[in-house]
Amino acid sequence: MSDLFQSLADAIPSHLRKEVERELINGWKLNEVKDTAEKKRLGIFHKNAVAKPIDGIGELQGSIPLSAFHYWGQRLGYECWEDKQFVKEFFRDNPETAVKNRLKRTMVSGAVFTADGYLT
Repeated sequence: MSDLFQSLADAIPSHLRKEVERELINGWKLNEVKDTAEKKRLGIFHKNAVAKPIDGIGELQGSIPLSAFHYWGQRLGYECWEDKQFVKEFFRDNPETAVKNRLKRTMVSGAVFTADGYLT
């Protein structure tokens, strides 16, 4: 494997090597900044939005950023997202992606009311 890297490094003209190195480093940092911004955006949304269950589908647990979905899918296999324990741990370790507000319902004499007093 080191022969591959060496051959790639040799293919880059010497006057461009520093520039290529800087681009590789900045590219990784750029993706890291994008991921952090996306998690913050999701965190703000999940903090303020109320998740309502959908009959037959269930309740929203959170949103998985695309970069995290593919990172873990490529690392562990995409079937990891079907594992309830893995998803639970993902939301535990990335709380900004998990839904915090859930629709609260109260039942009175067979009628279901939401927390804001509306009949559902």
